[in-house]
Amino acid sequence: MPANIDAIVAEIHSHLAAENAQDLDELLDGMTEDCFNLVVPDPHRLYAGPEEVARRYRGLWATFPDLKVQMRRIISVQENIAVSEHTLSGTHGGSLFGVPATGRHVEVETAVVWDIVDGRIRGETVYFDLATMLRQVGHLQL
Repeated sequence: MPANIDAIVAEIHSHLAAENAQDLDELLDGMTEDCFNLVVPDPHRLYAGPEEVARRYRGLWATFPDLKVQMRRIISVQENIAVSEHTLSGTHGGSLFGVPATGRHVEVETAVVWDIVDGRIRGETVYFDLATMLRQVGHLQL
């Protein structure tokens, strides 16, 4: 394990706190200038640079105005990478990949691979079950 494990874990927790508070300035302050979000089930997938990352978060918050991301556990931390699991929840209050708001509650498990550079977050690769999310908003029958 790297010597700076506590600092990396603290940075991830700070990022999630800013995400939950919908504090875009704080969130981006913890990220590098070449930051990215790769959201695997998202048709857009890659959000590269602060402007696109900001656009992704604004869209997420518009879709789930009461978004909460709860850390379940950090699985691994190495020198420049960490892996964690979360529970994402919120009320479907805006367009979700083209599905109009339903007012339904959504709760899905997510996994994130964090790319860390010099103690700051360079990027997040986010995995979640889109089928479960679409089923919860009534758009998919399984």
